[in-house]
Amino acid sequence: MDGALRSTLARRQSDAELRAAMETLSRRPCFGSYTWLWGPALHVKDRVLFRPLILSSFMPGGLTAKGVPVDPWKGENAAALTTWLEDADRADDVEVFRRLYGWRLGSLTWKTTRQWCADVVQRFQAAPTRAARFTALAKVDLAGAFLDEATALALDAVDAEASRDFILQHLPFRWSRQDDREPAVAMWTTLQERALARGDAELTWTMYRRLVDAKTWRKDALALARSTLSADVLVQELEARHPGLGPSDSAALFVELVDLRGRDVVPYLLRHLRAVFPGAGGWGRKAQDTKGLKDLLQLARIRGWDDVWGTAVRTCSTEETFNAEVQRWLGEADRDEATSRRWLRRMTGAGAEWNVPGFGLTRVIPLTDEVAVALHARFPDLARGPFRLHLGASARGTAYPRLIDRLLKTGDETLLDFLTSRALTVVPTYSATAKEWEQVLDTLAAHFESLPREGGGFARRAAGALSAIPAYAVGSVDKLLPVNRLARLFFVRSDDHYLEEPRAVRDLLEAPEIHAQALAFRVLGRDTPRARALAAANVDLLQATLLRPLHRRTRLAAFRAVANAAAHDEDTARRLMPRLRDAFVLPDTRYPKDALVELLAKVLGRWPALRTTSEQPRVFTVSHEAVRA
Repeated sequence: MDGALRSTLARRQSDAELRAAMETLSRRPCFGSYTWLWGPALHVKDRVLFRPLILSSFMPGGLTAKGVPVDPWKGENAAALTTWLEDADRADDVEVFRRLYGWRLGSLTWKTTRQWCADVVQRFQAAPTRAARFTALAKVDLAGAFLDEATALALDAVDAEASRDFILQHLPFRWSRQDDREPAVAMWTTLQERALARGDAELTWTMYRRLVDAKTWRKDALALARSTLSADVLVQELEARHPGLGPSDSAALFVELVDLRGRDVVPYLLRHLRAVFPGAGGWGRKAQDTKGLKDLLQLARIRGWDDVWGTAVRTCSTEETFNAEVQRWLGEADRDEATSRRWLRRMTGAGAEWNVPGFGLTRVIPLTDEVAVALHARFPDLARGPFRLHLGASARGTAYPRLIDRLLKTGDETLLDFLTSRALTVVPTYSATAKEWEQVLDTLAAHFESLPREGGGFARRAAGALSAIPAYAVGSVDKLLPVNRLARLFFVRSDDHYLEEPRAVRDLLEAPEIHAQALAFRVLGRDTPRARALAAANVDLLQATLLRPLHRRTRLAAFRAVANAAAHDEDTARRLMPRLRDAFVLPDTRYPKDALVELLAKVLGRWPALRTTSEQPRVFTVSHEAVRA
């Protein structure tokens, strides 16, 4: 890469040719690691023409020709990089300057953060107009950098309006020290008083929430509870002061607030109970309930606040406490059934969620096998309904052997099929309870093998279980099948039976798990009249497989099902033709176009009336001159 860049930059060529050559090189590995080499050179050539390439491939750091990491700001290239930085500064190229400035500053340690704060103040004070001040702050707006109060006060003194958003974006947290030499973050009392005096409540309370310590927060919250504020105003004031990351003893404070103001603080509690998270276990230690949680649960039970109690149990408790609370409501036979149902329903559902683009986590507390059996014995409808989410077995959780035995005896197909859907995804060898899982899988496989094949009994139940498997729950079917007898029964040994039940095949096509859909493709792609008729009946779902993203092996199975549907009758083939032709223009480079051509040829060979003018065969005859020759 080093040699290719140097030879390209030294070549005599126009700027357009140089840009084309550099864009070709940018698709190769390590191009960004040589930003120190090509960045200054391209900037000098034409800052505007090469700016998109610079921004798209810019990478701090650097490598030598031997692949050794190097800091180019300290070597012979420092002058060129400094000139590039100064040119971007003079041209007010905010994005390029910010990247170069952050690169030169390096990692944000205590020392570099002090340097950054000094640069922020110096640039802000030197800017002559408000517009220039906005530009100055934008140039040094580094992600992850935190201001100190002295810097924030200096910015606020020059122009409070222009610096307000910048201060809010770079407020530190109480725990946001860069290293051990930096003192702990203190309350910014001076700036808070200044902001409050001019009526800037948002800045005031944002600083408070970021920087308040547990002792100060508790004192201020209790003072508000002892005041004569109305319930609505009290909740608003508590919300304004609630820390962004609540202290670990928040539950104890919530108990004190309830003692002082009763139901007035419930809206505030319900909104922030998720912050009362149980302590993490590990290394042989069980997870522990947060201090004050059990007192809060007892207080809610005494006062009859099922909403507070249910939210606290669902979001804040450990697995042990959650199951103990379920047993509490199940163990008292003389309790009013309607009351027990209401309180039990309150504790069901997801306790917390963490979501980022493309990924999410949900915390759901599982029931133990013993508690699940007791719940099903007294309230089977709750076990099948609201509590079903808490019975989602996993390879690292319980296999529910006693609950499954009870479901088999009572004939509860709904809940049994749900647990079967979870067992279908389990690789027992990955579990600490492998023997228990193997026993459960054998029990379920024996049950489904005993179901009648005639009349679609097995196919209906099996398709229902397969359709309940969550998307992406099966990581590798090649690892699953050798060790999971139940999965082999459903995925490998029952193709003929699915064909006997049309509704089962359609359920598989609409299943969220791709391996269940692939099973349907394989079944519909079989060379039998029954498979072709079912494929044609489900052409509305099959045609979508031509345009949706699929792995090659799954797509080829889908192609066979589509071919069967098209072979059934001409009307079905005519319905598929637009999608077949649209698939040719898909930009996916891994799309098996050769298999698509073969599929289209089969359809057009079977139904010649569907050919367009360009698809008609052309037959060339031998000319008379050629015959005489």
